[in-house]
Amino acid sequence: MENFKQIPDLLSYDILTEVENLGLEYKSNQICLNATKDAPSDYHLGCGSLLYDWESAEFNDNQELLNIKKWETPLKEEDFTELCPIFEGTALGKLYNDVSLFYDVGRVRIMKLIPSKVMSWHSDDSPRLHYPFKTQQGCCMVIEDEVMHLTQDMWWWTDTTKRHTAFNASFENRFHIVVSLL
Repeated sequence: MENFKQIPDLLSYDILTEVENLGLEYKSNQICLNATKDAPSDYHLGCGSLLYDWESAEFNDNQELLNIKKWETPLKEEDFTELCPIFEGTALGKLYNDVSLFYDVGRVRIMKLIPSKVMSWHSDDSPRLHYPFKTQQGCCMVIEDEVMHLTQDMWWWTDTTKRHTAFNASFENRFHIVVSLL
């Protein structure tokens, strides 16, 4: 598998219960563990696209995209340097700090993919690390023509600079930590 590589030397984390107990509100099915110096407590700031304002998207009756605005002053992955205070002293904060020791990271997000959903076919500016902390049969990631179920509680390097998507064909939510590499 060229686009997926398991990373055995990173630590594993028991974070599912912590994520549920924090009771945080998801934006675009995401929570960002880190933010910018200007808004260090905003765990929604890094959610979604850094280039496009998807809340402005206009669709026709067939749900085809007609128009979408770009952010006037887009943020960059390297702007996300501050662990949000809500995660300090938690397993999520430890995960963020540990990964930052090994890699130069941008946004570090919790991605929730609900049952019967699929992400858009897209590419990113850099590879990503994935840490599935709740996944099950029927949850897969596709990069170009490679399909892979990423094993739970293991770290994966993924070449998301290539066209990719993910889908959840199960009956339960699927959760990944996704780390943007700089």
